[in-house]
Amino acid sequence: MNVRSKIFAPLETPRLHLRSFGVDDKDALVAQLKDPLISKQLAFVPHPYDASHAEAWIKDCARNPPGKIVGCRFAIERREDGSFVGGLGLMPRERAFELGYWLDRRCWRQGYATEAVGAALAFGLSVLAMQRIVAFVFMGNPASTRVLARLGFAYRGLEDSTTQSDASRKVLRYEFVRPE
Repeated sequence: MNVRSKIFAPLETPRLHLRSFGVDDKDALVAQLKDPLISKQLAFVPHPYDASHAEAWIKDCARNPPGKIVGCRFAIERREDGSFVGGLGLMPRERAFELGYWLDRRCWRQGYATEAVGAALAFGLSVLAMQRIVAFVFMGNPASTRVLARLGFAYRGLEDSTTQSDASRKVLRYEFVRPE
């Protein structure tokens, strides 16, 4: 199936709108990813994060719309007021897709992560026909482990981080395998 040839429609949940990243997201993206409580949980985000990083990210997202080869990345927007509250992606990695996400810390503990990740998981399984999705959570992030458990991810063990900047940190590996 060639998903790239299909029109990408944003995903809707009861409270969220998952859509493509756009230039209007730049300032909120920088503000969120400069927050050390958010950025310390993200392995592939440059530190410190600045406007040039956000511009490059947004351009890369525009060049690579959702598809089986490139995966998918979504801006998370709250439907009630249209505010940009985070982002998530499902990116190719070693015969699987890796899930990563963040939320503005003002949106923590409100169920948004479970709602957004659940919608992206459904999209990945149904539209992109993903068979296996992995997620890595740094030690000390119990909220993300609860999100993954709620959505049916299974804990697969403790590993060393694969990023050079976080090589001394341990990550918890979770995996979701498409039901037969």
